[in-house]
Parts: sequence; C-alpha cells; structure tokens
Amino acid sequence: MLNWIKVTLILCLFGLLREIRPSEPFVSDFLVEWRNITNEQLQREIYPVGTYSYLAQLVLVFLITDFLRFKPVIILSGLSGITVYCILLWTSSIKWLQASQFFYGMYMATEVAYYTYIYAKVDPKKYPLVTSCTRIASLTGRFLSGVSSQLLIHFKFMDYRELNYITLTAQILATFWALWLPPVKYGIYFHRRISTINIPVDKSSYKNSEKRTFTSNLIEASSLILKHSRAAYSRPKVIAWSALYAVALALFVQAQTYIQILWRYIQKEQSNPVLYNGAAEAATTLLGAGAAYIASYDRQSFSPALSSAIQGIALFLTTYISNVFVSYAGYVVMGVMFHYIITLASAKIASQLIDDSCFGLIFGINTLLGVALQSLLTYILLQNLEFHITTHYYIVSGLFITLATCWLVGWILHIAHNKKQNVNSN
Repeated sequence: MLNWIKVTLILCLFGLLREIRPSEPFVSDFLVEWRNITNEQLQREIYPVGTYSYLAQLVLVFLITDFLRFKPVIILSGLSGITVYCILLWTSSIKWLQASQFFYGMYMATEVAYYTYIYAKVDPKKYPLVTSCTRIASLTGRFLSGVSSQLLIHFKFMDYRELNYITLTAQILATFWALWLPPVKYGIYFHRRISTINIPVDKSSYKNSEKRTFTSNLIEASSLILKHSRAAYSRPKVIAWSALYAVALALFVQAQTYIQILWRYIQKEQSNPVLYNGAAEAATTLLGAGAAYIASYDRQSFSPALSSAIQGIALFLTTYISNVFVSYAGYVVMGVMFHYIITLASAKIASQLIDDSCFGLIFGINTLLGVALQSLLTYILLQNLEFHITTHYYIVSGLFITLATCWLVGWILHIAHNKKQNVNSN
C-alpha cells in the first residue's frame, strides 16, 4: 500500500472515532435533567467558558502544533476529549462543569492538528484529495452520532447520561488509534527539510533540520509565516473570502452552540416534549455534505449573499414560530447553507494561494478570527447585555441578513468596477 494512502486511512479512522459523540445532540437536556442546571445557567455560566477557552487555547495550539510536529497535539485532542466526558459522567458541581468546558475548548482547539497533520505527510499534489478524505471521515462520524443518538433515545434503549459512555469509549479508541499515526519528521514551518534562510551551517555538525538550534528554527518559521501571510492577504480576493469565512463561521457556531436551549424553551410548556435533536444533527450533516460537494463546482461569487439571506430567514422562523419541527427544519437549512458557504469560501481562497504549503496557515488564521468574533458575540449578547434566548437568535438572524447585504453590495461594486475598467481599456 502506498505510504500516503496508509497515513490518510489511519488519520481518517481517528477523525471518524473522534466525531462519534452521540451525547452531544442531547447535552443540554442531560445537564438540565441530570445536573439540575437551569437554561439560564447554561447560557451565561457554562457554555461561554467553552467559547472563551476555545479562543485562548486555539491561539496557543495554532503556534505550537507545527513546532511539536502534529502527532502530540492529536493525542492531546483525544486525551482532552476523555477528560471532558469523565467530568460529565462522574462530577456534579457547576465548577466541574465549567472545568469540562475548559477541556472542551482544548478539545476543539486541538482539532486543527487533525486537519493540518496530513499536509506535512503527503505531497502537495495530494492536498485536495486528502483534505476531502479527512472531512468526509469527520462528517461520517457526526452523521453516525446523530442517527445512533436519535434511535437510542427514541426507542428508550439509553438515557441521556448513558450516551456519554458511548462518547467516552469512542474518545478512548480514537486516542489509542492516534498512537499509531506515523510521526512527522519535518514540519511545514518548524523543523523544515530545507532551510529557507541564510544561517551559517557547519555541514559536518548536522545533516538535517532536526539538529538546528531552537533560535534558527524560530527565526526561519517566523520569517516564513510572515512571508506566506503577507503574500496571501495582499490579494483582495483572499481578504474578501477570508472575511466571509470568518464571519460565516462565527455566526453559525454562535447559533449552533445555544440551539438546544432554544428548543427547550419552545417546548417548555409541554409535558412530553418532542426530541428529534439527533435526527436534526444527522440531517444537517448529510445534507451539508451534499451542499459542500455542490459548492466545490460553484463558480458564482454572488451565491454567498443568497445563502446568508436564507440562513437569516431560516433562523428567524426557527425563533419566531413556536413549533419545534419548524425550528428543527430551520436549523437544518441554516446548517446546510453553512457547509455550502464555508466550502465555497475555502475553495476560492485555495485557488488564490500561490504556495500550497500555506493552506493550513491561512485557514488557521481565518478560523482564529471566526472564533474571536464568536467570543465577542457571546460576551456582548449573553453576558454583557444578557439578552433572552429568543432575542439572541433574532439578533443573530439579523446579522446573517447584514452579511448577505454586505456581500451583495460588494459583489455589485466589484462588477461595476470591472465594467468600468473594460470600458476604459477599450
């Protein structure tokens, strides 16, 4: 078997196991019913910790992943997942729940190593293929999680707490499997195979980058990171699509994080609430994968405006109409459009990058910006202004419409500018 195929298969199995978390679609119900936590406490005291932890640790992980050569960070991802679900299963206080959110932030931040490891192990010509494989693996895991959780809850084979045992087992298996990943000998920025800066070298003293000093590694990596960042973000199209990527990510994650609280609020008066959270997540993942496939062939630059507008309308109806089935449908539509936009933006950015080796860097920076924006929204809307959950979703839906408007105006101005240039050239 070719080495790159072997590495890709091992990594994809890790990604599949990591995403098998059937407890997640019902985590809010579990915390409220088993931990005696209110929706308001979840909204203002518990979930925001995870958001801020994700941002803070993403900065650190972003800086050290390449230096540690990926594999240790992937293993740390698995260990942090184990820690999260151990805390959820065997502790009871709010402080411990906040601690679980801290480790959940670590769990999400270290995900970057899963998506960038492969770039250090395969030839750049294989980047599009292996990127698709890793994303398909993670989406498959999420789909299986949604379906299994829905079936187990619907037929009462398990309760909310018992779902955590499946999730914990999957995280243990993923961590064990990560140990078999081949180590990365050369990084993308640190520990490079070939030096890119002129540092005096005594060839008799070392033959490869493993023996370079820490200082030379740091200088070379910093120089190359700045070079790649400057080259990428000096292109207007990269800036535009990166801004779309970051804002779309922030708004979707903000909506997704608190959607279970909204569903609980909609059904607060019902003695037997309808629970199809798992089915909604499974449908979002499956249809989102199809939308991502379509986006890879889309060449229309105005489509993000339409997609963002659809997201805004769907989220508004999700909140305004007090029917949980409408809310489920609105969430699925919003999620499908998110996968479409994020895939389209990624493809547009990738097409503008001159050096394939900076894929991970640029997408990492854009993700960091998106998480930072989402953290700001969390602080302003939920902790500073303390909006009610429905008001929060009305505002987020309005922000989706604002994004659509801004993108449409920008697209119209771009078309007008191009026409003007064509007229002047003639």
